[in-house]
Amino acid sequence: MKTLSLCLLAVAGVLVGCASAPPAQTEFPPGARAPTAAEAVSLLRGKSFTVANPNGSSTRVDHAADDSGGLTAYFAGRTDSGTWRAEDGRVCYEFKVIPSACNDMRLVGAAIYIQRSNGQVVQLVPR
Repeated sequence: MKTLSLCLLAVAGVLVGCASAPPAQTEFPPGARAPTAAEAVSLLRGKSFTVANPNGSSTRVDHAADDSGGLTAYFAGRTDSGTWRAEDGRVCYEFKVIPSACNDMRLVGAAIYIQRSNGQVVQLVPR
């Protein structure tokens, strides 16, 4: 009986920990500003970033260094490629497999944030 009580207490503790996890961020941080298209290009071209996913995994995104707009994404042991382009306040990605999307983009100091199609705001962390 004592073992069962300890197990139930442990499970309850885990559930409370899961329930108290912060919700996904859906708003840009205070002070965020939209970059111009030219500014976004200079921040992304030739750069590689890591993005944290809600399930705890991460996605790596490599932007081509040339004017081709080439792009490669690495996620869940898979790879997809495509192109990207910048607009004022947005970055648009067109992939072969992953659904394509245009995402709002904001800057806070040197930090780059995008808002995914599902509303989640994530930071592009330089690799």
